[in-house]
Amino acid sequence: MTQSVLSLQIGERHFGFAITDETGSILHLLGYYTAEEMDAGTLSSVYSDNYELGRPFYSVQVSYDHGKNVLVPVQHFNADSSRSLPDCMFGKDGRSFVLYEAVNEWQLYNVYAVPADVQEWVNRKFPSAVHRHYFTLGIKSMAAGPGDRILADIHTDEFSFIAIKGNKLLIAQTHPYSSPEDICYYLLKTCHQFSLSQEQVQLTVSGLIEKESQLYRELYQFFVHVEFREPAWTMPVMEDHEYPAHFFTSLNDLARCAS
Repeated sequence: MTQSVLSLQIGERHFGFAITDETGSILHLLGYYTAEEMDAGTLSSVYSDNYELGRPFYSVQVSYDHGKNVLVPVQHFNADSSRSLPDCMFGKDGRSFVLYEAVNEWQLYNVYAVPADVQEWVNRKFPSAVHRHYFTLGIKSMAAGPGDRILADIHTDEFSFIAIKGNKLLIAQTHPYSSPEDICYYLLKTCHQFSLSQEQVQLTVSGLIEKESQLYRELYQFFVHVEFREPAWTMPVMEDHEYPAHFFTSLNDLARCAS
């Protein structure tokens, strides 16, 4: 296992992990959990229930899926003053730790807030971990080029999406939802706001959505081009798995960062 990569995906109410080879191409083990609040106590319980997480790894990659983030153009970024942006945008709760990272491909910085107890837990359990925000990972996976694109990732009661028009990043947001109509509303609102054609935009989805689901049918009512974004890893331990592979595409993206 010392030549394996551990990838951790942590959100407000979800936690996923994958153990792969050092290139992120072969999946060895996979886990996914949900909770009312994915705080340090819940993470410790999951850690205790999965002894494999305590083994030494070649690399540990962490993706934070928390929605309090601000994308700042490079020319307006200041390391000191930008740390206050999440508080200004989303309100100060006194329990957050602010991080930032460059998205060089798009000349941006991603400034985001993570619950302080979660960040402390990650640092304590995985002191050598490399962390990044989900949107940093997602934006980097959408190479610049012609065409209008929306990348959406679905979780149990929230979803994230990134919209690009040609070579311009338009929006990257996370929203809660309680019905398929909520997701369609935000995506259609984005199309209207930024003049994206529902007939031409490429909508790529991953996460907790199945082809037979009501959400998938709703999306097909409004968008012509809808496809699942599948992971690139091979899954020999999951030949009889009951979940579609695209449920865990974002974890595969994270695992491949180690190579």
